[in-house]
Amino acid sequence: MEQINDPPETPKDATQATEGQREEQDKLDRQDEDPEGPARNQTYRDIPDEN
Repeated sequence: MEQINDPPETPKDATQATEGQREEQDKLDRQDEDPEGPARNQTYRDIPDEN
């Protein structure tokens, strides 16, 4: 069984996002467009207050 060691891409400049981070941010930015998207029906009232 061969083990694959493929670490995530590291940008040359740590202030720049990697391609994977850009894709994830794009999904988060567009979650309201997809009715099946993450946290689509969740509002601030649905999140428990931790006080």
